[in-house]
Formats: sequence, C-alpha cells, structure tokens
Amino acid sequence: MPTQIVRNPVGPDQLSMLQKVFDQACVEHNINKSSPDGEALALILVHSMQKGLSEQDKLEALAHILAESRGN
Repeated sequence: MPTQIVRNPVGPDQLSMLQKVFDQACVEHNINKSSPDGEALALILVHSMQKGLSEQDKLEALAHILAESRGN
C-alpha cells in the first residue's frame, strides 16, 4: 500500500505568517521572489506548514537554512 502524505490546509492567518517569513527571507538573502530559488523556498515553506511546522520562529529558521544552502 502506498504511503499517504498528509497535508493540512493553510488558513488565512497562517498564510499571512508564511508571506511575512517568505518576504523577510527574500530580502535578507537577496532572493528574487519569482526566481527558481524564490519559488522553491515558497513551496517548501507551504509544504512544511501543511505537515505541521506552524511556529513562526521555526519557519524563519528553516527559511534561513534553505537560503544559506542555495548553490551548495
């Protein structure tokens, strides 16, 4: 039987927080939001939240790690 991936919907408050974390990471790490790096960052943040990572400080830490690891 295939493994089922659980993804919870993102609510308006969570979406607002994700946008804030994403915007901050893009500014701090000079990432163009519509670039492949920006799109990948957004996708990973949304999927992480859907899988249960909902605390802003943890999402910010994840965004920082992902941004710092670009191109390595």
